[in-house]
Amino acid sequence: MDIRERLRVETKGYSMYNVRRMEYKKQNSDTINFRISPDPFKLTRQQKTEIEDIGKAICNYMDSCIELYKTDENVHILLDKGKPNEFKNVNDIKYLFLRPDLILTDTGFCVCEIETSPFGLGLAEILNRAYGNQGYDTVVYQNQLKNYIQSQINDSGTIAYSDKVKAFEGQLQFMATDLFSSASKIWNAKQIDSQSITNKQIYRAFYLNEKFTDKNVYQFLQQPHLYIPTSTPQFEEKALLSFIWDKRYATTLKERLGNGDFSLLREIIPKTWVLGEEKYVDGGLPNGIQDVLELADLSKSNRKFVLKQSGFSISSSWGEGVKFLHKFGKNKVIELLKTAAEDKEHLYVIQEFGQGKNVPMSFIDEDGVLQNINAKIRITPYYAYMGNNKGKIIAAKVTGCENTEYIHASTASINTAISYEKEDDERI
Repeated sequence: MDIRERLRVETKGYSMYNVRRMEYKKQNSDTINFRISPDPFKLTRQQKTEIEDIGKAICNYMDSCIELYKTDENVHILLDKGKPNEFKNVNDIKYLFLRPDLILTDTGFCVCEIETSPFGLGLAEILNRAYGNQGYDTVVYQNQLKNYIQSQINDSGTIAYSDKVKAFEGQLQFMATDLFSSASKIWNAKQIDSQSITNKQIYRAFYLNEKFTDKNVYQFLQQPHLYIPTSTPQFEEKALLSFIWDKRYATTLKERLGNGDFSLLREIIPKTWVLGEEKYVDGGLPNGIQDVLELADLSKSNRKFVLKQSGFSISSSWGEGVKFLHKFGKNKVIELLKTAAEDKEHLYVIQEFGQGKNVPMSFIDEDGVLQNINAKIRITPYYAYMGNNKGKIIAAKVTGCENTEYIHASTASINTAISYEKEDDERI
């Protein structure tokens, strides 16, 4: 069985996502809507070890950010900014997993954000199963994700999704029937409307800010459900990555994280700050600038920064509010920065851009022909954030894209599982 057919078997008839752009639609429907690599992406042993270390550090960092929110008034006010009153002053905070997006650069890994949404989790599991069942040793053991989820959820519930994320319906249905359900647990996946979902336990596969744009989501949120993830948009902010670079919190974070995790996070998280909080950036702003508007005066080659809408908004997901400042002229950069600074309802962050390195990758086209490209790589490890497995990898995948700075899973990207170079004693 070739890898394409193996993937079809593992998808169990569920489409991985609906193709949104007409030029990528195929004449014949297929559950495999992306470029298929003949092999998993292979990490070095050192890279695998670092990714494992990142899991522990990222989970400890999220714990520290939650503690800052509860104990530091400045952090509390910042993260509550733009949130509806019902989502403010939260105490109960639960996430099944944390997923940092790791960009592979010439100098190592770069964390551009931390995700908590499930979009892509089903695909990661299917890829891991497919390549594992083809005889490859992957970084995630077979059934590791299912065993973890089963240990953390109730006996019945619903994965609830909105119209906005319907493109991922197939992955969510797969997760409900194959990961959340078992001989002793019954789960389903349903699109939200005001009448169809009666289960009290809900896995939230929609964005809380959709309450402003989708009346069904608005009505659904009025009902007494129990959510995982909890309704805590404060910890779904891109602004979280700024705290490691904020001199007001550096000493506290170093004490809570320990020197090892603190140093690792400073290495992999590029300098990040909340727009308007420039005076608190540890070590000052990059390139010797004194005011954020001076970014516009830098040449494009020196203006490698990304402006991101961070707050409670439909533009803060799926790259919709991400602006690569080195792609624009001076006047446009000034306009973008001024517009963001004048927006008092949302948070914005600026982050040094981690330039992805070009890596040779291959994919098998629809005619079975091997094609070679140079791709930029995003590694997405999913780390357990609950229970005894906290910080361990429970799912992982690689996405490779060519001719773009925005590396994301799509029909034009290569998506594959992850293996690693084994040492001699592991080959026995």
